[in-house]
Amino acid sequence: MDLTARDAALLRCRRRTVAEATQAVSRVVAAGEKVLVTAFVAAIFALILLNIATRAAGRPLIWVDELAIYLMVATCFVGTSLTVRQRLDFAVTLVIDTLGQAKRRVVDAMLTMIGLAYGLFLIVLCWRLFDPVQLAWSGFDIAAYTAASLNFLYTDPTQTLGIRKGVVLLVLPLYAVGVSIHCLANLVEDLGWAERERIATAAAATLEAG
Repeated sequence: MDLTARDAALLRCRRRTVAEATQAVSRVVAAGEKVLVTAFVAAIFALILLNIATRAAGRPLIWVDELAIYLMVATCFVGTSLTVRQRLDFAVTLVIDTLGQAKRRVVDAMLTMIGLAYGLFLIVLCWRLFDPVQLAWSGFDIAAYTAASLNFLYTDPTQTLGIRKGVVLLVLPLYAVGVSIHCLANLVEDLGWAERERIATAAAATLEAG
């Protein structure tokens, strides 16, 4: 084996190692997202029952409505990140379906890179929103940080729950990181660095078969 062939084989080996590591991280994130979505849906169902019971008893709990709304929004964000990895996100495939396999892989890779750019852009926005560096420079003194930055994320409470809005908005960086990791895993598959993993959900299997 000459030097060029050896270098090519080494490059393929490194690509596969990176791809498998990316897929492994994505699997862990997806597993956590499945647990979160299940827990959120169960909590929403319990809150609805609690709301019905308290209203029927003439003692409604106002904070239940707000908490249920926040959980529904969080479920949408986490569930959307999960569908990116499962490749169940909505797409118009009228043009893509007419392409050959090689061209379709190129288009898939380009679309995945756009999704990755979107996820990384969200991470930057979340970094600016939560501003952890300035918060650390303030010695994690919320009052001092708010006065210096005029960022009221860590002080403003929600309307009825009374918790800080920053706690509620933590779903945004969670979503941004999840989408970015899943897009990376999809990208290494689209580039041919690793085999595309099978989607481990019944709904996804049905859609793939169709």
